[in-house]
Amino acid sequence: MSTNEMATRRRFFAHAGAALSAPLTVTAALAAQSTAGDGSAARLAALEDANAIRALQREYARLVNAGAHADAAGLFAEPAAAPIDARLRRLAADRFAAHDVIEVAPDGVTATGLLGCTVETETAIAGSYTLVDMLRVQGEGTVRAVEHRALESTYVKRDGAWKIASLVLRRT
Repeated sequence: MSTNEMATRRRFFAHAGAALSAPLTVTAALAAQSTAGDGSAARLAALEDANAIRALQREYARLVNAGAHADAAGLFAEPAAAPIDARLRRLAADRFAAHDVIEVAPDGVTATGLLGCTVETETAIAGSYTLVDMLRVQGEGTVRAVEHRALESTYVKRDGAWKIASLVLRRT
Protein backbone atom coordinates (compact mmCIF):
# COMPACT_ATOMS: atom_id res chain seq x y z
CA MET A 1 0.00 0.00 0.00
CA SER A 2 1.37 3.39 -0.91
CA THR A 3 1.75 6.24 1.55
CA ASN A 4 -0.83 8.31 -0.32
CA GLU A 5 -3.50 5.56 0.02
CA MET A 6 -2.85 5.23 3.77
CA ALA A 7 -3.17 8.98 4.26
CA THR A 8 -6.42 9.00 2.30
CA ARG A 9 -7.86 6.18 4.41
CA ARG A 10 -6.86 7.88 7.64
CA ARG A 11 -8.45 11.10 6.46
CA PHE A 12 -11.63 9.18 5.55
CA PHE A 13 -11.86 7.60 9.01
CA ALA A 14 -11.25 10.95 10.66
CA HIS A 15 -14.04 12.59 8.67
CA ALA A 16 -16.39 9.60 9.09
CA GLY A 17 -15.82 9.62 12.85
CA ALA A 18 -16.73 13.29 13.00
CA ALA A 19 -19.84 12.69 10.90
CA LEU A 20 -20.94 9.76 13.07
CA SER A 21 -20.48 11.68 16.29
CA ALA A 22 -22.53 14.69 15.10
CA PRO A 23 -25.94 13.08 15.89
CA LEU A 24 -24.74 12.31 19.41
CA THR A 25 -23.73 15.94 19.87
CA VAL A 26 -27.11 17.14 18.61
CA THR A 27 -28.94 14.70 20.91
CA ALA A 28 -26.95 15.90 23.90
CA ALA A 29 -27.67 19.52 23.00
CA LEU A 30 -31.40 18.79 22.68
CA ALA A 31 -31.41 16.99 26.02
CA ALA A 32 -29.74 19.98 27.67
CA GLN A 33 -32.23 22.31 26.00
CA SER A 34 -35.25 20.34 27.20
CA THR A 35 -34.19 20.75 30.81
CA ALA A 36 -33.78 24.49 30.36
CA GLY A 37 -37.48 25.14 31.08
CA ASP A 38 -38.21 26.95 27.83
CA GLY A 39 -41.58 25.25 27.30
CA SER A 40 -40.19 22.35 25.33
CA ALA A 41 -41.73 19.90 27.81
CA ALA A 42 -45.15 21.35 27.00
CA ARG A 43 -44.43 21.12 23.26
CA LEU A 44 -43.32 17.52 23.69
CA ALA A 45 -46.51 16.69 25.60
CA ALA A 46 -48.60 18.33 22.86
CA LEU A 47 -46.79 16.31 20.18
CA GLU A 48 -47.29 13.09 22.12
CA ASP A 49 -50.98 13.94 22.53
CA ALA A 50 -51.31 14.65 18.79
CA ASN A 51 -49.70 11.30 18.00
CA ALA A 52 -52.07 9.54 20.42
CA ILE A 53 -55.02 11.22 18.66
CA ARG A 54 -53.70 10.11 15.25
CA ALA A 55 -53.51 6.55 16.60
CA LEU A 56 -57.12 6.90 17.83
CA GLN A 57 -58.19 8.08 14.35
CA ARG A 58 -56.43 5.11 12.74
CA GLU A 59 -58.10 2.72 15.16
CA TYR A 60 -61.51 4.25 14.41
CA ALA A 61 -60.92 3.82 10.66
CA ARG A 62 -59.73 0.23 11.16
CA LEU A 63 -62.85 -0.69 13.13
CA VAL A 64 -65.19 1.01 10.64
CA ASN A 65 -63.47 -0.78 7.74
CA ALA A 66 -63.85 -4.12 9.57
CA GLY A 67 -67.57 -3.46 10.07
CA ALA A 68 -67.14 -3.42 13.86
CA HIS A 69 -69.37 -0.40 14.45
CA ALA A 70 -70.10 -1.38 18.08
CA ASP A 71 -66.38 -1.55 18.84
CA ALA A 72 -65.88 1.80 17.08
CA ALA A 73 -68.50 3.29 19.41
CA GLY A 74 -66.29 2.22 22.32
CA LEU A 75 -63.70 4.81 21.21
CA PHE A 76 -66.13 7.62 22.03
CA ALA A 77 -66.33 9.43 25.36
CA GLU A 78 -70.06 8.59 25.39
CA PRO A 79 -70.36 5.25 23.53
CA ALA A 80 -74.16 5.21 23.73
CA ALA A 81 -74.35 8.54 21.89
CA ALA A 82 -71.72 7.69 19.25
CA PRO A 83 -72.82 8.87 15.80
CA ILE A 84 -72.09 5.65 13.91
CA ASP A 85 -73.61 5.69 10.43
CA ALA A 86 -74.66 2.17 9.40
CA ARG A 87 -74.19 3.13 5.73
CA LEU A 88 -70.47 3.77 6.29
CA ARG A 89 -68.45 0.90 4.81
CA ARG A 90 -64.93 2.26 4.44
CA LEU A 91 -62.94 5.21 5.74
CA ALA A 92 -59.42 6.03 4.56
CA ALA A 93 -57.22 9.03 5.22
CA ASP A 94 -56.23 10.91 2.08
CA ARG A 95 -52.53 10.49 1.47
CA PHE A 96 -51.83 13.97 0.21
CA ALA A 97 -54.19 16.00 2.39
CA ALA A 98 -52.05 19.04 3.12
CA HIS A 99 -54.56 20.59 5.49
CA ASP A 100 -54.82 17.82 8.11
CA VAL A 101 -54.68 19.49 11.50
CA ILE A 102 -54.75 18.32 15.10
CA GLU A 103 -54.74 21.10 17.68
CA VAL A 104 -54.34 20.21 21.34
CA ALA A 105 -55.71 22.88 23.68
CA PRO A 106 -53.29 24.46 26.17
CA ASP A 107 -55.08 22.64 29.00
CA GLY A 108 -53.98 19.30 27.47
CA VAL A 109 -57.43 17.80 28.05
CA THR A 110 -59.28 18.75 24.86
CA ALA A 111 -58.33 18.81 21.20
CA THR A 112 -59.81 19.33 17.76
CA GLY A 113 -58.98 17.64 14.49
CA LEU A 114 -59.62 18.09 10.79
CA LEU A 115 -58.67 15.21 8.51
CA GLY A 116 -59.23 14.82 4.79
CA CYS A 117 -60.54 11.34 4.01
CA THR A 118 -62.21 9.15 1.43
CA VAL A 119 -65.51 7.62 2.50
CA GLU A 120 -67.35 4.71 0.95
CA THR A 121 -71.04 4.42 1.79
CA GLU A 122 -73.66 1.85 0.90
CA THR A 123 -77.34 2.75 0.75
CA ALA A 124 -80.16 0.29 0.16
CA ILE A 125 -82.37 1.02 -2.83
CA ALA A 126 -85.82 1.89 -1.53
CA GLY A 127 -89.06 0.69 -3.03
CA SER A 128 -90.56 -2.55 -4.17
CA TYR A 129 -90.24 -2.73 -7.90
CA THR A 130 -89.59 -5.79 -10.03
CA LEU A 131 -86.08 -4.69 -10.97
CA VAL A 132 -85.17 -3.81 -7.37
CA ASP A 133 -86.58 -7.14 -6.13
CA MET A 134 -84.46 -8.96 -8.73
CA LEU A 135 -81.36 -7.09 -7.56
CA ARG A 136 -82.03 -8.02 -3.94
CA VAL A 137 -82.44 -11.70 -4.84
CA GLN A 138 -79.06 -11.56 -6.59
CA GLY A 139 -77.43 -10.03 -3.51
CA GLU A 140 -77.40 -6.49 -4.82
CA GLY A 141 -79.97 -3.76 -4.23
CA THR A 142 -77.58 -1.17 -2.82
CA VAL A 143 -75.91 1.92 -4.18
CA ARG A 144 -72.26 2.39 -3.28
CA ALA A 145 -70.72 5.83 -3.34
CA VAL A 146 -67.12 6.93 -2.82
CA GLU A 147 -66.44 10.57 -2.06
CA HIS A 148 -63.96 12.88 -0.37
CA ARG A 149 -65.02 14.33 2.96
CA ALA A 150 -63.56 16.21 5.88
CA LEU A 151 -63.56 14.40 9.22
CA GLU A 152 -64.13 17.13 11.84
CA SER A 153 -63.72 15.86 15.35
CA THR A 154 -63.23 16.92 18.94
CA TYR A 155 -61.41 14.87 21.53
CA VAL A 156 -61.29 14.73 25.29
CA LYS A 157 -58.70 13.09 27.54
CA ARG A 158 -60.23 10.82 30.19
CA ASP A 159 -58.15 8.87 32.69
CA GLY A 160 -55.02 9.58 30.66
CA ALA A 161 -56.48 8.25 27.38
CA TRP A 162 -57.91 10.21 24.46
CA LYS A 163 -61.54 9.59 23.48
CA ILE A 164 -63.64 10.98 20.64
CA ALA A 165 -66.12 13.57 21.94
CA SER A 166 -67.76 14.33 18.58
CA LEU A 167 -67.22 13.36 14.98
CA VAL A 168 -68.78 14.73 11.80
CA LEU A 169 -68.06 13.75 8.20
CA ARG A 170 -68.66 16.89 6.11
CA ARG A 171 -68.86 16.91 2.34
CA THR A 172 -66.09 18.95 0.78
